[in-house]
Amino acid sequence: MFRGLFRRIFKVLGKLYPSLCAIGVLWALTGCGQQADTGFEQITTPEDLHAHTQEFEKGIEQITEGVWIAIGYGLANSILIEGDDGLIVIDTLETLEEGRVVAAEFRKLSDKPLKAIIYTHNHTDHVFGAQAFVDILAQDDTPVEVFAHETTEYYVNRIVSEYRPIITARSFRMFGTHLDEAGLVNDGIGPRLSINENSGFGFIKPTQTVDRELETTVAGVKLKLVHAPGETNDQLFIWLPERQVLAVGDNLYKTFPNLYTIRGTPYRSLKDWAASLDKMRMLPVEHIAPSHTRPLHGADEIQRVLTNYRDAIRFVYDQTVRWMNAGLTPDEIIEKVKLPPHLASEPYLQEFYGTVAWSARSVFTGNLGWFDGNPATLNPLPPREEAEKMADLAGGLGKLKQQMTDAVDASEYQWALQLSDWALRLAPEDGEAREARITALTRLGEAASNPNARHYYLMSALELREGLRFRPIASGSDDMIRSLPLDAVMNALATNLRAEDALDMNTRVGISFTDTGENWTIWVRRGVAEVVPMLLDDLDMHLKVEALVWKKMLGRIINPASAMTQMEFEQGGRIAFAKFMLLFKPVRETPEPAPLATLGLGE
Repeated sequence: MFRGLFRRIFKVLGKLYPSLCAIGVLWALTGCGQQADTGFEQITTPEDLHAHTQEFEKGIEQITEGVWIAIGYGLANSILIEGDDGLIVIDTLETLEEGRVVAAEFRKLSDKPLKAIIYTHNHTDHVFGAQAFVDILAQDDTPVEVFAHETTEYYVNRIVSEYRPIITARSFRMFGTHLDEAGLVNDGIGPRLSINENSGFGFIKPTQTVDRELETTVAGVKLKLVHAPGETNDQLFIWLPERQVLAVGDNLYKTFPNLYTIRGTPYRSLKDWAASLDKMRMLPVEHIAPSHTRPLHGADEIQRVLTNYRDAIRFVYDQTVRWMNAGLTPDEIIEKVKLPPHLASEPYLQEFYGTVAWSARSVFTGNLGWFDGNPATLNPLPPREEAEKMADLAGGLGKLKQQMTDAVDASEYQWALQLSDWALRLAPEDGEAREARITALTRLGEAASNPNARHYYLMSALELREGLRFRPIASGSDDMIRSLPLDAVMNALATNLRAEDALDMNTRVGISFTDTGENWTIWVRRGVAEVVPMLLDDLDMHLKVEALVWKKMLGRIINPASAMTQMEFEQGGRIAFAKFMLLFKPVRETPEPAPLATLGLGE
């Protein structure tokens, strides 16, 4: 009887289990599975992108006396500073595996104990290898301080986010996680994002935080940590005045800056980024230690690069605003905003990561929102109706498809791609339209020197060809999972509610977390889920469970049946609770199998 009960529970929760990807643990920018054969024949790559790979030649390079940088071991660099009686590490790579390799290389340079870790910002490739450096470089009797901006831990915890399903899918595409070496040449700012389903993660919470700036001495090394918002709001740069070394984080690397990232991001202030570079320009810097690409030396060269980098960012911002004020739409603005020749030819401003066009679009939407000012876009036709009318205009679906194949034959791949939007909107399983779209995506990807664009095209083609699905990675130590705020996990549930199935419901489910002492109520009320950090009256169900078990279940680390055995029901039962949780199953896993995912279509 007991076995049969849990078989039924597992059947119900099994429908839910793959769907709670909005609450997965530690998969902000991760891929799943091994590199796949792209299935494409004779993939080509622009020569400039191939040449850019030289930026990531693997090795440890000395910047100046007592300062080294590890390049090419992961997406980001790691920096070692040797002091009088200890070591400082700036940034720790994306996984424990990469961290262990670099920490072992650092140990060859010095046998002194690790005294401090500094995170330049919250991104995965800078923080999740930290425990490996402590394990290999620290000594038992030497405490390790961890420095970061005061908001860094908050941003790391946002990894449990209501936006995570869509950000994850777009990140997989942008970083080319399933492309083989022919498809993925490099990731623009590093060789590749080295994360897979076997990766380990070891973020260590900061012990000392910075608001605006902090001057301190660690192991006899004078340090100045300065808040410098740019690629992220929590960005720090680290100034070593006695060695004239500046660790710039992600506010400078040898490619046009990612003023907007196509994986999706809140608005990145170009004005703030430029102002942060102005702070750096005021320092007598002889050596720059970047968190991506290779170091830079010489005061004059550094001033030139910092100034040009700053000017390019301000140019895009200022000129975009100029044309916004003239009433132009984003599509019109990107035809106007082109870097002047001296900036367009700057080696540090080649478009191997961000682009001028994407940045200009971001300035527009970040300041004015989605409406482009054209009244025709206020209430556009629904996508399918537009597709029907475009087909009618072409003389029917057959004629529209003929235009599409003609565009492919004429190497007009962007036009073929746009035509395939309409064709697949009307006939999602049409093989001819799918093949035309695959060809257009592949050829656009081959021609792109920008790795983000290249990967997005090629990954989208791979999804169409192979029916690829991405499964988020759920990993991390119990201590790390415990540290994730429960409110982020609970509040993410509301954005998964299947409102159409709950329009007639009024149900309150209370959860008491036995290990944290917290109490929460999930109140589903006529299509809305209110998540309340207390137990409400008149509960329909009430259960007790460890927060760790709850997080692991939602993060797909343990299966639902196992989690249910560890739940104690004060009111209600397991089957009723399992059915209740089905209300939070998203409309589809992320992403939906091709062709709809690569069109942004679906439910």
